[in-house]
Amino acid sequence: MPAFFMMIAGADAHGAKRVDFIAESPDQAFQVARNVTDGSHCELWEGDRLLARMTKSGAELWQLLPTTPRRAQRAGAPSRFAESGAA
Repeated sequence: MPAFFMMIAGADAHGAKRVDFIAESPDQAFQVARNVTDGSHCELWEGDRLLARMTKSGAELWQLLPTTPRRAQRAGAPSRFAESGAA
């Protein structure tokens, strides 16, 4: 089974943490994110491949953010983890 990890930070982008886990697929890996607190910023990775950047806006409600640096910069959505030194 593939290895995944999730970078999770609170709404203030401080206290980022990394959670490593094994899952059968990216779909199953995303289920781990369902338990994070509202307002949290998450990045889901499979090895060195960024699968998703997202912010949990509420129960079962996610805002998906661009995953490519050029698109993220254009959209004004810098990585929440670059400032914390966790990425």
